[in-house]
Amino acid sequence: MKIKTAHRPLIEKTIKRLDSSFFYYDLDGLKEHLEKLSSIMDSDLKLWYACKANPLSAILKIFRNLGFGVDVASQGELDQALSSGINPGEILTTGPSKSRKYLRSLLENEVDVIVLESHNQAYWLSEIAGELGRRPKVLLRVQLDWEDGVSVLGGNSITPFGTDAENWLKLDQQKIENIEIMGLHVFQWGNILEVSELKRIWWKITEECQILAKKLAIELKILDLGGGLGIPYSSDQKEIDFNEINSNLKELKKEFKLEKIWMELGRYAVGPFGHYMTQVIDRKTVRGKELLILDGGINHLARPALTGQAFPCQMLRQSDSELRPFTVSGPLCTALDVLGEFELPSDINEGDWLCFHQCGAYGFTEAMPFFLCHNLPAEVIIYNGDLMTPRTIKASSDWLV
Repeated sequence: MKIKTAHRPLIEKTIKRLDSSFFYYDLDGLKEHLEKLSSIMDSDLKLWYACKANPLSAILKIFRNLGFGVDVASQGELDQALSSGINPGEILTTGPSKSRKYLRSLLENEVDVIVLESHNQAYWLSEIAGELGRRPKVLLRVQLDWEDGVSVLGGNSITPFGTDAENWLKLDQQKIENIEIMGLHVFQWGNILEVSELKRIWWKITEECQILAKKLAIELKILDLGGGLGIPYSSDQKEIDFNEINSNLKELKKEFKLEKIWMELGRYAVGPFGHYMTQVIDRKTVRGKELLILDGGINHLARPALTGQAFPCQMLRQSDSELRPFTVSGPLCTALDVLGEFELPSDINEGDWLCFHQCGAYGFTEAMPFFLCHNLPAEVIIYNGDLMTPRTIKASSDWLV
């Protein structure tokens, strides 16, 4: 999603004030997007925001105000959600590493639903619930076999997420008397742009989960399909139409007689409404290839190094010069610090600023910010037309000891 023309003067003002890399979030655009999703979705479809995508408090409050639930995957995310005013009854918790201490914290903070990913978690939670006089609602996370495909969430690989159906059938029911199993959870695919592929995955999940639920002798009141809805990172990709998503989920619900379907949206919810701004520090030619060296790199945006897929990029300054290919690298002392190869104006030079799009999800909190002790980026928001800076630039002296 490109920067709105009306926001350019505010961004240019911010560049002069900060003079260092920063993230910029269009919360007015985010609010409009979420309101559209709410107007489309079926009443038996509940959307949760997977705040691992971006846990900024200002973003969490948008979801809170519009009635979305929030999915947390750590104690830190839980603390952030609660401090942002999220009702514990609107919090779902996922994540493979749940210790006894964390499970106790979830119950003490009255988190509504806990996704269990192992036998141990089920037994520990039931034990703690008995001590506290509670009966928490849970989903069992299932890791299914797939014929093909890879994904950051595992795909057909063996991962720490949940356990397989055969293993769940070995769960000792006598040791979980203090928990209420509400349903099952499967999430193994991410950033999918083909609705037909999502449909294939959802139908397979539902078929296998209904078989497992019958064997476990539990009522499948809730089927959590996770997320996986993608956003385009290149010009040849198209955005997903949520009307199609909703239609397919209504069809799924009817065909399999499901009671409730849940989805956890991260990237699809916030990705298009974030941008990363950073300055060109140097330009040079190496063995015939044009290189740009930036103020920030994978210390602020790690995703290109992790996935091999770049965020869309443009030069902020208007230029009529012909486009030329450039390899764009960050400031770190590693060859991994490459943000991508882009067609940029041939007159780009030191002092120009680049803007990376689709950075509202999996931006700074997925990065490696402390390597080489460069500045931490600021986070700037536009909300109700007003420009605010919830987090300013942080120099290494703010955290080094």
